[in-house]
Amino acid sequence: MLRLLSIFSLLLALSPLASAQDVRLQAIFGTSAMFEIDGRQRLLKSGKTSPEGVTLVSVTSDVALIAIDGREQKLTLAAPVAASYAQADRAEVRLNPDSRGHYSTTAWVNGRRVNVMVDTGASSIAFNYPTAKSLGLDLARARPMTVTTASGVERAYRLQLASVTIGGITVHNVEATVLGSDFPQVTLLGNSFLSRVDMQQQDGLLLLRARN
Repeated sequence: MLRLLSIFSLLLALSPLASAQDVRLQAIFGTSAMFEIDGRQRLLKSGKTSPEGVTLVSVTSDVALIAIDGREQKLTLAAPVAASYAQADRAEVRLNPDSRGHYSTTAWVNGRRVNVMVDTGASSIAFNYPTAKSLGLDLARARPMTVTTASGVERAYRLQLASVTIGGITVHNVEATVLGSDFPQVTLLGNSFLSRVDMQQQDGLLLLRARN
């Protein structure tokens, strides 16, 4: 009987935590954060994991970095809803609109972080020149071109990005345009990325889903 109990205890210890279906950031208190996870309130300290498998990796005054099933996502009080982490074949990211109805998030371009705004009217990902330089993009190998903007005709560059990652979604070999000025002020996440994921609006949220 003792041996059976020991085996049972070992199986419990090795059993994986259930994956959370829905994660929402409610408040930040110093090194802790309050979440609603699958309808239950959970107060987590930095480094701690909830019964649903949500780990609070780190927290600042306005950002909570969580991890579920090895995937990380940053939540803010302005954009408190995490991706759906139900076990599925495809990664998902849910974005909240801002006060102007725009969807913004953090992307990793060639492994470097940049804030982006979803723009279905842009044919490709669009950077201004200072942002492109800060990301280390090699414009010497880019194809020169001209584009027409609201301020007139501008010199620009066309190049391929090795990878663009948002949440758990990564797309490789993504076309991008770099304008030779300070426009656009915010990097635009255009159709060279968006056309390679599935998009859906759901209860005011924008749902991005990786394709198989």
